[in-house]
Amino acid sequence: MSSFAALEVLRRALFAQQRAMDVTGHNIANVNTPGYTRQEAVLASVPPPGGLSRFGTTLLVGSGVQVAALRQARDLFLDRQLRESRQSSAEWRARADFWTQVEAVFPEPSDTGLGELLARFWNAWQEVSLNPESLAARTSLVQQAQVLTDALHQSAQRLQEMRQHLDAVATGYVQRINQLGRELADLNTQISRLELTGGRALDLRDHRERLLAELEELADVTYTETETGELLVYLQGRELVGPGGRTTEIRITEPLPGGVHGFGWPDGQDLVVRRGALAAVLQARDESTTELRDRLDTLARNLFERVNSLHRGGYNLDGETGRPFFHDPAEDVPPGPPVDASTLRVHSDILTDPRKIAAAGSWAGGGEPGNGEVALQIAQLRGSEEMDGLYRMLVTEVGVGAQEAGRQVAYRDLLTDQLQLRREATSGVSLDEEMTQMLRYQHAYEAAARMVRTVDEMIRTLLGMVGG
Repeated sequence: MSSFAALEVLRRALFAQQRAMDVTGHNIANVNTPGYTRQEAVLASVPPPGGLSRFGTTLLVGSGVQVAALRQARDLFLDRQLRESRQSSAEWRARADFWTQVEAVFPEPSDTGLGELLARFWNAWQEVSLNPESLAARTSLVQQAQVLTDALHQSAQRLQEMRQHLDAVATGYVQRINQLGRELADLNTQISRLELTGGRALDLRDHRERLLAELEELADVTYTETETGELLVYLQGRELVGPGGRTTEIRITEPLPGGVHGFGWPDGQDLVVRRGALAAVLQARDESTTELRDRLDTLARNLFERVNSLHRGGYNLDGETGRPFFHDPAEDVPPGPPVDASTLRVHSDILTDPRKIAAAGSWAGGGEPGNGEVALQIAQLRGSEEMDGLYRMLVTEVGVGAQEAGRQVAYRDLLTDQLQLRREATSGVSLDEEMTQMLRYQHAYEAAARMVRTVDEMIRTLLGMVGG
């Protein structure tokens, strides 16, 4: 190897160590960047040129060092596990948020809960049965009935508001999925263009990995990477992100008044999501709130039918009978819709005159105002499965749902934290390790520079000999 060839070898060494130092600096700069994957310069020796020396012998000395590649310290299996865990955590957090809101609709046990208001309603009937002629007892009953129906109205209204809120959240998630699809398609184009020359667009891949992780938290997407580096993403078996920067957007249909948005594909098929935060929100919006409202309506109808049935058979203080306690929309002209939790209300005649409460079970001639037989029968409805039992079961299920969601969130978050720590150990930046690498490259660079000076002195010596 000639002296000038040695200079070329040392030039490569200086360049390689400088490049490796740049990678170390890049790692240190991104030590706190979320989702950043540590990079590494892969150094490889340059093989001998394969020619013969001036003496006709084969050259066996290598030609120095080069940066063969840049790679990421990535564990693909661990990354997939972490994304799946985050998806599960996001799904259960959405469910926990929903049940927390439901617990606020049915605050039990408390003085303002429906359970307590039902108990006060039955107590008021019991008081009327003991003092059927007492206007104070009758007025108290009307007030308790009004408080109870108002609470039912408020619960129904809050369930409807929850459904609208969940619809807004779901719409935001779908819009974000469409946006993520566009961003992924744009990154695909950049990555495939940059990697045409054989390199690796590592930082763009990191960015794409973060977008994919966010997308997986929302929905159960699948994906595959092509040979050109493009990531093709599918949802419900349909191409969300395709090759060549192509995307398919989920369509959002505007709702009718009081309704919710519709989500579907361009060919008209409805969007179906089975996992992720969007799946949990859609289930709460379309199934859970509807089921809760149905059960609340059933409670209101049972209350309406059972109380009115007994009340129609009783007599008020004026000897009138056949009158309902709760307003019956079937008697309106034209007839109104069936009673539910939002429409149940005390009959207007009773609101204006508590004497109209039919507490007596009979009315013979001069009347029996002291008879509280019907009021007692209504009071004895307390604890029935159609009303109190139905509400107790609803509250129990809400409590169990909230407790289970909270437990799952704690478990999934713990699992995610453990996987995140494992990923940090594999792919994260360790400042201690980077400082060690920096010193290695620094010393290698200084040695190569010193060697350059040595070779330079050798050449000067040689030139001096020739010139002298």
